Amino acid sequence: MDSKIKKLVAGVALAGALTVGTAGVAVAADGSSTPSNPSAQVGKHPGLRLKVRRAAVKVVTDTLGVTRQQLRDAMKGGQTLSQYATSLGKDPQALVGALTNAANTKLDQLVADGTITQQRADTVKSKVPARIDKLMNRQFGQHAAA
Repeated sequence: MDSKIKKLVAGVALAGALTVGTAGVAVAADGSSTPSNPSAQVGKHPGLRLKVRRAAVKVVTDTLGVTRQQLRDAMKGGQTLSQYATSLGKDPQALVGALTNAANTKLDQLVADGTITQQRADTVKSKVPARIDKLMNRQFGQHAAA
């Protein structure tokens, strides 16, 4: 039973990173603030929110070939993920593709495992592009516009 719960939490974490909100990377990058957007929060499960943030940060750092600290510094400096990817000579669409593929792969795995229904996976998948776009263009850090 614990294994199934762990799979569910891991799946929700990755899917949530892309669908629940865009504050995940900011909070993971900054660490000193909490999400101010209620839609960016996953219920009342701070442990789950942490896993969501870490999953998103992992995909971003792996795709861009940077460390968490480098990503954190760029986000604190007020750059968006799109700007940061461009500054590294990377195509921001490659990052969008990686985030989308990670979410879709995890959702397909959860359906195959019987953790969620295909209908729920389709609903989450339909929200992925808008959430990723918002994440890519959100400005975090001390220099972010209020």
